[in-house]
Amino acid sequence: MSHAEHGEERVSQERRTALKIITSLSFIVGLGGVASLLKSISPAVLEIPEWPRVRLTNVNEIKPKTWYIFSYPTKDIPCLLVKAGKSISSGAGPDKDIIAYVMICQHARYYGTIYIPPEEARDPEKLTYLKTVPPNILELYPDKNLLYCPAHAALYDLEKDGEVLTGPPFCSLCKVVLEYDETSGDIYAVALAPPAPAVPGVTQCSNNPEELKRIMLGKKLVTETFLEEKI
Repeated sequence: MSHAEHGEERVSQERRTALKIITSLSFIVGLGGVASLLKSISPAVLEIPEWPRVRLTNVNEIKPKTWYIFSYPTKDIPCLLVKAGKSISSGAGPDKDIIAYVMICQHARYYGTIYIPPEEARDPEKLTYLKTVPPNILELYPDKNLLYCPAHAALYDLEKDGEVLTGPPFCSLCKVVLEYDETSGDIYAVALAPPAPAVPGVTQCSNNPEELKRIMLGKKLVTETFLEEKI
C-alpha cells in the first residue's frame, strides 16, 4: 500500500470515529429530551397539607355537659365539643375533661350525631332534642356521656375515644385532637385522629394518619372557627 493510500485510509477511519461520537452524543441528548418530555407530562404529586391549628374557645367560655358545634378541618366537616365534667384519658384542659369528635356517623356517613349527657343532666324540657331519642337508649348507660346517631340508633362512648357501644357501626367516631394552652386557657383543634376516618374516600378504620389527611386535598382548610352552643 502506497503512502498516499495509507493516508487516505487513516483519514477515513478518523471520519468514521468522529461520526460514531457525534451519533452517540445525539442519542444521549435525545434521551435527555425524552426524559424531560416524560417528566413534563407525568402527573404531579399532590402534597398532603398539614392539619390546621385553629383556636376553638377558652376554658372559661364553655359550660360542662353542654354541646358545642364547630367545623374542622374544612367547613363541610361538622364537629362537636363537650366538657364532660369528668377526667378523660385523652381529654384536654386543666381538668382533662374537654373532648371533641367529628359528628359524621361511621355507619352510613350520617351528618347528625348528637350528644347525650349523663342521666343527672338529661332534662327533656331543656334539652328538647332528647325527645327524639328512644327511652330504652337513654336507659342503657345512665352514667355515661354518650354520642348518638338517630339515623340507625348507633351509640358511641364519648369518654372512651368514641368507641361503638351499640348499633351497626364497626368504627369508632373520628376524634378531633385538642391542644390546651396553659398560659392563656385557650383550646385549639390541631388534627383528626385515626383509626376513625369519618368521610367518604377514606378507608374505614385506617391506622394511617396520612390516609386520613387525604380528606383535605382540594378543599379549603379553616383558618378560624367558632363554637355554637346547641340546646
